[in-house]
Amino acid sequence: MTANATPSIQVIARVSRLLDAIAAHDEPVSLKTLASTTGLHPSTAFRILASLIEHRLVERSETGRYQLGVKLLQLGTRVRGSRDPRREVHSTWEPRTESAGPVGCDGDGVTANAREQH
Repeated sequence: MTANATPSIQVIARVSRLLDAIAAHDEPVSLKTLASTTGLHPSTAFRILASLIEHRLVERSETGRYQLGVKLLQLGTRVRGSRDPRREVHSTWEPRTESAGPVGCDGDGVTANAREQH
């Protein structure tokens, strides 16, 4: 670990990688794809996903594929209710380039173009 590195709990980092990998797909994702994308052994990914399912952070479809769970939506709604989304989004956006396209704002303060990029 370097002097500037922030210590992290390994399982939290793994959970974050799995959730990010699931979120990157529009359709439910297979265990094989998630393991490959995150670099986790399939049995490790499976155990973590089982716990995330238990806590409703992830759902497993009838075909055995994984998608984000309803509890994340509930938590996100609570965050949105307690913060100004325009302020939060602007603090995490990368600077726009000329090739990024036009800026348009919808009701929640997020541009359609920004959604496509993230």
